[in-house]
Amino acid sequence: MIPALAIAVFAQLLPTAPTPAIVLAPHKTPPNMMRPSLLAMESSSSRFEDEISELLEAGDEQMLAGEFAAAAELFREARSRLESQALISSEYLGETLLGLGSAYVGLQAFDQALPILEDALHLFEDLSRENNPAFDPAAPLTSDYASVLIYLYGTLGVVHDELSNFVVALAYYRRAAIENEASSISLENKIQQLHNIAGIETLFGQYTEATATFQQAIELSGQIQNPGLQGSLAFGLARVKELQNEYTFAIDNYQASIDLLRLSNEPSREIRALNNLGIVYLKMNNLAAAKDTFDQGLALLHTRDDPAERALLLDSVGALFQASGEIERAWAHYLQGVALNRENSYKTAQIESLLNLGRLMEQQQEADLAIFFYKQAIAQIETIRQDLVALSEEVQRRYTLTIEDYYRKTADLLLQQNREAEALQILELIKLQEVSTYLHSDSLDNRPNERPDNGPDNGPDNELEAIQKTLNTPAEYALLELFNSLPVETSLANFLAAAEALLRRASSETRDNDLFNLQAVELLKQIVVPAQQTTTAVLYPLILEDRLEILLLTPAGTVKRFTTAVSQADLNQTVEEFQRSLKNKALDAKPSAQQLYRWLIEPLAAELANNDVQNIIYLPDGVLRYVPLAALHDGHQWLVEKYQSHNITAAKVGNLLKPRSADLSVIAGAFTDSSLTHQVQVGANTFHYSGLSAAAQEISNLAKAVPNTLSLLNDRFTAAQTINSVGDHRIVHLATHAQFVPGQPEESFILFGDGGTVNMREIQTWALPNVDLVVLSACETASSAQGDGKEILGLGFQIQKTGAGAAIASLWAVDDSATAALMSQFYKALSDGQTKAQALQTAQVALITSGILSDPYDWAAFILIGNGL
Repeated sequence: MIPALAIAVFAQLLPTAPTPAIVLAPHKTPPNMMRPSLLAMESSSSRFEDEISELLEAGDEQMLAGEFAAAAELFREARSRLESQALISSEYLGETLLGLGSAYVGLQAFDQALPILEDALHLFEDLSRENNPAFDPAAPLTSDYASVLIYLYGTLGVVHDELSNFVVALAYYRRAAIENEASSISLENKIQQLHNIAGIETLFGQYTEATATFQQAIELSGQIQNPGLQGSLAFGLARVKELQNEYTFAIDNYQASIDLLRLSNEPSREIRALNNLGIVYLKMNNLAAAKDTFDQGLALLHTRDDPAERALLLDSVGALFQASGEIERAWAHYLQGVALNRENSYKTAQIESLLNLGRLMEQQQEADLAIFFYKQAIAQIETIRQDLVALSEEVQRRYTLTIEDYYRKTADLLLQQNREAEALQILELIKLQEVSTYLHSDSLDNRPNERPDNGPDNGPDNELEAIQKTLNTPAEYALLELFNSLPVETSLANFLAAAEALLRRASSETRDNDLFNLQAVELLKQIVVPAQQTTTAVLYPLILEDRLEILLLTPAGTVKRFTTAVSQADLNQTVEEFQRSLKNKALDAKPSAQQLYRWLIEPLAAELANNDVQNIIYLPDGVLRYVPLAALHDGHQWLVEKYQSHNITAAKVGNLLKPRSADLSVIAGAFTDSSLTHQVQVGANTFHYSGLSAAAQEISNLAKAVPNTLSLLNDRFTAAQTINSVGDHRIVHLATHAQFVPGQPEESFILFGDGGTVNMREIQTWALPNVDLVVLSACETASSAQGDGKEILGLGFQIQKTGAGAAIASLWAVDDSATAALMSQFYKALSDGQTKAQALQTAQVALITSGILSDPYDWAAFILIGNGL
């Protein structure tokens, strides 16, 4: 039992200091880096314990001095010595783990901190149960270690937050948001956790919830004397109101934040608040108020210079001059910001500066230079490992455009310049950027085939250079070298003259795609050019506000462009009509199916025919992800009756050339007991699912078609049992409910027979290196076209990230008997040696010609994502 006085000592070390740094992601209140000392009050100890205590105290001193690496070394030594003992004191080990985890947080080594802090949490929860059998982790005040647990909850929240595990972070923050006057848990702790909760709600775009949480925290903060924390809360609420375009409320709260931060004597944070306030005035076209606000920030910089804040303020002042038509002065400020960011390695701020230069060149109708600067920003974005989500939110707040929007803008400009192959390269990156946005993950995490090994040749600079060589033409690469060596006082006129001369001199090279590394195009050529069983083309649509752009990579490996004059609004409406008609047999799907065919396929029909194309690899964009290509109609027949087709996430995801194993073996799991209902809780929503009675017949038919089938039904069909039983089985077939919806990946899930679920994010923990195909035969996606289909993109990516070759999923809940019939035909075709894409086409055509199951509702829902071989 830890003495009460020791707990009181620990409570003094809880995170009470108002330390949230307002940076690109200002929603986190970092924990106090000091570990809690539980052993300070021990009255007697052995010599060994004295030595451990000395190590821990020395670690504390290094932590107080901000020497986190030295502290970590001391805590590691203490852990090593403790683990060498036959009997380990749980409290000594727990204190050591707390210290080591906190040191890693101080070093911003969050991936190293996570398992150590989790071990500490489990240890103190076990100790809590020993002392109190009624202990409940959801109610930490029932523990003798309440202060320790709440410290860990808050710290683990920050760690998961930094690692972009936002839903997990939110859960920890909510558990830490406890305040009890009778205990040592302070009201200030609760306010800090509410601050962090509201920050994540802001990132999720849940502005109503974020507003309520910030307001609750602000109301509680009236009971404490902490202007720094109160200023952070006002700042956070102002950001929410700005993102909602409620500029009057944003101005009031930014001003309140400035006043409070001034009281707390934090000039750097005050400058950031002034900067944000000036941007709001700029959005309102109140240029005079914006100038006055920016000038206040510049005046503060004269009293205490902060290079990071100066660089951001230079960008904002540049935007002010751009808005007022003073282009030369705008250029000068942007150029100063670029130089300062480069000098100090402020990568995220550098990206914003490059985007500003792209916007400036676009405004000046310098399309080639706008493309150049946008490409440089994209190259930097592609190397980001942390803060990608925060960067996207900041860009959206400043410019009302997301990171993805700038990728699209770049592709649009390239297409307008007839640079189709380069545009296709950007479209490939858009897919991966969308996966990052949906999964809240790092850009590089979504490049499993390319991730650097952190060897000596793969440092940040070499990594950036490799991406720049992929994106830039030789002329652009030469221009990059010129720009990087540009004196900061260079005028815009002189830069334009030098750039024009350089680009003109190398114009022929700019259009020669063989002279630089169009990696995405080269990967796709490997798929379509080699002799395959079928002639293949790749279809890349891009939805723009005023038109639909379509890029086709032909079997010869050339990129051809087609344009359809249809607005995004009309396309969305037609897709929604198509969805409704596909899901309701009483409605005729052909009118909308034919309209979509005319927009998407008819412009390139002659090219497909001339090349004798039989298979289309499809990378749909936005709402087109809700459109099964097989169900388009040319007025005479469904597209599946003419072409095989399958989707891929991106050319860089998975091995698209590996043939499936000739050894057909299946592990089949199914929830078949219709008398049983499982309840699934997702956030505030509760779903009820009964067993699928026809799934039993589906699995029975499958076992007849593929004798080497292992069946797991109902309570035997658990996530762990399924994954552990995969072994050398080549196909994983799941006949159970699954829901994939827009929003957070944690809201999409697969239900197992025991009532357990695995959400979209957790799928990536599966290891399926020998699996050719994962089949989800009863899943459902969004019920309307209001989303953008990222959940479908995410599903394909997550399945392939497990090592599996491909996934088959349904876009809506299909009648059980139709599913059983289609799957029976599919597995029979696979047994006959057909590829996955051929087998799906064979099964769908079999249902079309069957008569009773010929409606697209019965066969069109199923799409293949990934390797079609």
